[in-house]
Parts: sequence; C-alpha cells; structure tokens
Amino acid sequence: MGYPIYRMRGATWTLWMACVMAPVGAQELVSDTVAGRGVAGPYTLTWNRIAERSEIVLLDARWLVRDTDYWIDYAAGQIRFAQPLRTGQTARVSYRTQAGVSQRNTNPDIAIETELGRFGSAAFSLRGRLTGDPNRPTTDLGLQATWREQGREGEALYLFRNPQRDDAPSLMQIRSQWRTETGWQGGFRFSRVDKDFGDARAYGLTSGQQTAEANLLYQPDRNLRTRLQWSLLEPLQPNQAAQQRWNAGLDYKLEQIQFGLERQIAELSNQPTQVTDRATVQLQLSDAMRVQLEQQTHTQGERAVQQTQIRTQLGQAVELRHRTIDDSQQGRTEVSGVGMRFGTQTVQGSVGLEQHWREDSQQRAAQVGVQAQLDPRLRIGGEFEATESAGQMREYQIQAQPVDGLSLMLRQREYDGLRGLNLRSQHLQWDWRLSGGLSLSGQVAQHPLHQGAPQPLQTEQYQLRWRGGAWDVEAGYLEQSQIGQPLTERRYMLRLRTQIDAATLLGLSYQQSEWERDAFLREAAVKLGLTRQLSGFYLSLEAQMLLPRADIQHSQRPNYSGSVRLGIQF
Repeated sequence: MGYPIYRMRGATWTLWMACVMAPVGAQELVSDTVAGRGVAGPYTLTWNRIAERSEIVLLDARWLVRDTDYWIDYAAGQIRFAQPLRTGQTARVSYRTQAGVSQRNTNPDIAIETELGRFGSAAFSLRGRLTGDPNRPTTDLGLQATWREQGREGEALYLFRNPQRDDAPSLMQIRSQWRTETGWQGGFRFSRVDKDFGDARAYGLTSGQQTAEANLLYQPDRNLRTRLQWSLLEPLQPNQAAQQRWNAGLDYKLEQIQFGLERQIAELSNQPTQVTDRATVQLQLSDAMRVQLEQQTHTQGERAVQQTQIRTQLGQAVELRHRTIDDSQQGRTEVSGVGMRFGTQTVQGSVGLEQHWREDSQQRAAQVGVQAQLDPRLRIGGEFEATESAGQMREYQIQAQPVDGLSLMLRQREYDGLRGLNLRSQHLQWDWRLSGGLSLSGQVAQHPLHQGAPQPLQTEQYQLRWRGGAWDVEAGYLEQSQIGQPLTERRYMLRLRTQIDAATLLGLSYQQSEWERDAFLREAAVKLGLTRQLSGFYLSLEAQMLLPRADIQHSQRPNYSGSVRLGIQF
C-alpha cells in the first residue's frame, strides 16, 4: 500500500518526508546523499540491515540499475558503484529501514580533501578518510594529483594508514584515460596496497596485492568496434603466483548481419592456461525471421569443450533452438527446444518443449501456460511443467471481482518431485474498499513464492484503514511462522495521521512485535511526529519511545529519542 500524497500551498508533499508515516517496526523511507571520493566504493549509508530491494539510486538524475550500475550490501548498509564516483559528484540513495532490525551506522566515515594548489589543468590535494570507532579511529592521509584536458584525464593517489606510525602501510594508485577524434580510446591503471593496510574496499582495492590493467579500443564508425584488454594481479605474499588475463575482440554490424569474434586467455595460479574462442553471427533474414549462430571452444590443459548453438525466431510467436556440447571428458550432449506463444483478445498461452540427449540417456521436458479473461470481473490461468523421470508442477490462478470494490486473487502451486520439491504453495489475497472511506485488505499464504521459488513460511496479514476528511487511521496485524521450526512472529500496528491545517501534518503510531520460540519476547514502540511547511522549506519534529526486546537490553528500560529535520521542497 503506497504512501498518500497531500497538496499544501501548491507543493506536492509525500508523507514519508514528514518522517511520521511509518511507525517503528514498519518500513520507513530514508534518503542519503553520497559524496564521491574518486572511487567506486564502498560508501557507507546512514542505516544498516535495510530492507532488501527497497532502494532507489539516482546519479545525475539517472536511475541506476541494481547489480549492473551498483551493488549494495543490505546487512552492512554499504553501496559500491560500477564506475568511480568522481570527487564533487553526488548520488542520492533512498531505501527503507526495518524497525527493530535496522540500526544506525555509528562509526564515522568522514572524507578529507583540501586542494593545495592548481597548475594549469593539474590539481594537487591533501586527501584522506577518517573511519571506525570514534575512540580509536582509522586515519588515511596522503596526497592526490589529478589532471584533466580535452580527451585526457588521470589521477595519482598515495596514502598512508595511521601515518603517526613509523612503519605505516601505504596505498598507491595511478590511472589514466584518453581518447582521440579518430576513434581510439585507451586506459591504464596500476595499484599497490601493502598487506598490513587492512580494508581498502573504500578505494576499490584489496590489500596485500598489486594490480595492473590496460585497455585499447578502436571504433572508427558505428559499424566496426575492436578491443584489446589486459590485466595482472600479483599477490604480495610469498609463494603465491600472479594471475594474468587477455581479451581481444572484434564486432562488425551491417543492416541485416552482425558478427563478432573474441578470444580470452587466462593464466591462473597453479592451473593450466585457459583459452576460450567465441564466434557469433546474427542474421535478420526478414522482418519476421531472425537467426543467431554461436560457436565456442574452451580448452584448459588436456580438456576441451566445444559448444555450438543455433536459435531461430519466427516473429513473436515461435522460437527454435538447438545446442550441441562436445566434452572431451564427459562426452556429447545435445539439447533441442521449441517455444510457441499464441493468443486472442481473451486467451493467451505459451508452450515449451525441450529434449536432452546424451550418449547413454535422453530426457524430455514440457511447459504449458494459459491465461483467459472469461469476464471483465474474472480472469483464470494455469501452468503445467513436467520433466521426464524428474517430477512435475501444476499451478492455478484466479483473479476475481465478485462485487464492486472487492478484488480477490487465489494462487495454488503443487510440486510433485520437480526440482526435488514435494509441497503445495497457496496464496490468497484480497482488497475490499467499502463506503465511507473504509477499506479492508489482507493475505493468507503457505509456502509463498519469492522470485518463483516457494519459501518455508506461513503468513497471515490483515489491515483495516479509514480515511475521512483530514484523518487517516490504520490498524494492522501480521503473523508469520517458519514451517518446520518452532518460531512465530506477530506484529500489531496502529497508526493515526491528520492534517491540522494546509501546512501542518501530525502523526502518531504504535507498534508491538512479539517473538515466540524458546522464550517469549516483546518489543513496543510509540512515535509522534509533526511536519510544518515553510516558504520553500519543511520542518519535521519527531519523538520516539522504544521498549526493546529482553535479549537486546536486559534492563527493559524505555529508550527515548528525538530528531529535527529541515529540508528543501523541490
């Protein structure tokens, strides 16, 4: 259920900005501004143990993609970017905390940077970082040189950790990038971190090793692209061999044909050299037919694996594929498959068939799915998947609106040996919007699905909400237990919000959480918040009382806290 939006003096207010929308124990939205240090990370957020997949990351007004543009450690509350965040560049990270679970990252993480001088396109700075226990902080201090010209830029960084020591360990990094108007691009990076330096992840490095990377790219036009990459990793510990990798490739694209060639060479410690060759061709024979061919050979020592794959797409309805794998040690394997999609305005479906051959066996698999809109108020669906001698799975879905304002969704999935599972997943969800601003919603689930896989949980959740005039009152209950384990969690929630006038919001919430296993534990929290819209600003005041769990604080004394926030209204 989303957060309601109010209008105050022509500005749109989201209620999470008031910090009174989410009670302790509910998920509260927090927004951090991350200042770049010239490295990819990690950067420490205000909170740790944050709700998974709740974050939104913006960089220069661009929405970044998880596991592609950045990686986040939800438990530690740290984020690492795919590309270094330049000094002066900022990223905005919004995420949700979990009451009773999330905690503030109390250790400081303070960046130190002072420009000492500038000579033309080059700048020299005092660079450092203060982290760790405030009583015994870890101090990094050193010099940084940067230069930037048209088509060229570079950086040199040299740091000492805890420089008051005579034998202070050091970190060194040199990198450079350049490009020309004729299509050439290149880059180089060298780094060395002493093994006693400790955690160097904040600089995108690892202690106890030195690394070197170089890359060269030539792209004279939109059709041709060639590349050459090299990397070296050398541990500083004795008796450990270096690792070296090469990658060379060529891509050429025309209107109806694309092809690519690539070779990878990896020399790893105490292992035979690995060589991988790949060739791909894509043909657009017509608007409705596309063919892709791929040939790959991988050799390591005496073992060689050759793989050939052909995939043909006929419009949006049919796909044919065949893959052959020749392994010098495990023999030959062939996999063939066909996928078909069909549909009308009321019925849509898909069929998939696949067959595996090996020298001494074969196995067939099938998958069928159907969705039908029988009535504007009724939609049904089903799915069946089976693998020969390995079990099957059946799923049924119903979405219905029996009366105005009431929506129901029922899903049931039964596993009979497929993927080693023998269980039933059931999920019932409803949302009933009554008259007078009253609504009732909830769900009951056993083995609910998460990313398509059943979880060993049994869940009940109910929520009652009333909205009238300036008032918004909500009550909820959640019970969740681990199937097969004597652990039950219950949460009771009561939340009240009201708009006092056109510029003021008031919120009051209470939540009680209970855990029952070997012992009975309880936690309760009360939060009071007030937000006032000023000219171009908003001011939020918040007070909180928390009675923590006995296993966290044995004295069972309430914890009191408060906060004042001043923000700009965009």
